[in-house]
Amino acid sequence: MKGAMRSGDRRRVEVIRMTLAALKNAQMALVEAAYDEAYAAAPVVLDEQGERVAPEITLDRNMPLGEAAMQETIAKEAKRRRDAAEAFRKGGRAELAAEEEAEAAILDAYLPRQLTAEELRPQVAAAIAALGASGPADMGRVMPALMQQFKGRADGRLISQLAREVLAS
Repeated sequence: MKGAMRSGDRRRVEVIRMTLAALKNAQMALVEAAYDEAYAAAPVVLDEQGERVAPEITLDRNMPLGEAAMQETIAKEAKRRRDAAEAFRKGGRAELAAEEEAEAAILDAYLPRQLTAEELRPQVAAAIAALGASGPADMGRVMPALMQQFKGRADGRLISQLAREVLAS
C-alpha cells in the first residue's frame, strides 16, 4: 500500500483499500461465526421468568484470518471485477470493462498463479478417469471432486468447461 501511495498509483491504492476492507469484513464474519458457535454450544440457563439468559462468551475480536481464507477473499474480489467487466462489455461500455480488468489484474498479483487450460486438461482427465466417470451424465458427480481438488488453483468456469469436454469425448 505504501509503495503504491509513494508511486502515485491511485488505482492500485484504491484496489488495495477495497481489498483490505473485504478482508476485514471476512475477519468479522469469522468472529461472528465463532460467537454463534459458542452461543449454540453454551448451556441453557433460565432466569426466574423462564427466559434464556445470555451466556458469558469471550472471544478474540482480532481473530486472524487464515492464509486460505485470505486467498479465497481476494479471489472473490478478483472474480467480482471480472464479472463486472463482462457485464460492462455486454452493455457496450468497453472503457469501464478495461478498468475492471485492470483492477482484477492488480488483485491477481496477490494470488497464487492459476493453472492454464493446457496445464489443467490432463489433470482433469486423470481425475475424471480416477472417479470412473464415463459421460456427460456424470457431470454432477465429477464437479464437486474437481472443484475440491483444484480449489484456488483454477477458475471454476474453466474446470467446468474442461470437464464437459473430457466427458463428451
